[in-house]
Amino acid sequence: MSEKRCRRKAAHAARGSTLRRAFQAGLEALRLESGLSRREFAEQLGIARSSYFHLMTAAANPSLDYIELIAERAGVNPLRLLSQLANSAVKSRPQLGERAAAR
Repeated sequence: MSEKRCRRKAAHAARGSTLRRAFQAGLEALRLESGLSRREFAEQLGIARSSYFHLMTAAANPSLDYIELIAERAGVNPLRLLSQLANSAVKSRPQLGERAAAR
């Protein structure tokens, strides 16, 4: 892997995953809508409380399958869990053509 590509990858990791943050925001919004505590919400989803709290950390890296499972158990479309921050992030990011023109 080239040094330039490694630096880009490291910079992306330092900013944090936009999709992970969107998932966390979507999950927390769903919990707040339910009026349940984090522990009660984890129980309703059928996951351990510690797993729920881990999902809310920067170390979390849930698979797409796990996101689908959580959404299914919550009775929502998986995309709802990813759309909270994703929409605002897409608006603030330059489009591919804009990035190429900036080079």
